[in-house]
Amino acid sequence: MVARRPRNLYEGIYHLAARGSDTRQLFVRDEDREEFLERLAAIWEHFELALLSYVLMGTHYHALVRIPDARLSRALQHLHTEYSRWHNRRHRRGAHLFRAHAMTKEIASDRQLVAACRYLALNPVEAGLVDDPLDWPWSSARAHAGLEEPWIPLAESDLRAAFGDADDWRERYRSTIDGGRAEELPEPDVSS
Repeated sequence: MVARRPRNLYEGIYHLAARGSDTRQLFVRDEDREEFLERLAAIWEHFELALLSYVLMGTHYHALVRIPDARLSRALQHLHTEYSRWHNRRHRRGAHLFRAHAMTKEIASDRQLVAACRYLALNPVEAGLVDDPLDWPWSSARAHAGLEEPWIPLAESDLRAAFGDADDWRERYRSTIDGGRAEELPEPDVSS
């Protein structure tokens, strides 16, 4: 088997998603989600990455992250390894927790960033877990909407700019995620 070469990701904003191996539950209990967020915050700080937005589901998670250079692969390796060890000890399991590689997609415009934020926020609605994305406690949507302090540090300057860079950007965020379904999102504009 030939080893997969690491991806060369350059400075920018990326949508990343990682799933459990063989549809394993990444997060069995709320305690698992709390542990993951704590590890995510510590590792992101260590690697100087900026977390813009996130949502934790049962079998996967999504995050929007700004990276200064090609550190994302190393940061994800640390995050997934540390959390997998903790999770497997906690739940007395073995084997791989995450699929081999996370999905990464560059966000190249404000329009794509707004669409990605909406997609993340609507994930729990699409999964039938809640009717309102602001009711899901395991995403950054409530913090972005100004309804609570974030669980972990969030870098919101890019979101503020994408949603109009005005004092009412949080209201614009709320109206963007209010109603509708994720499949109603326009296709990402990759030309800009």
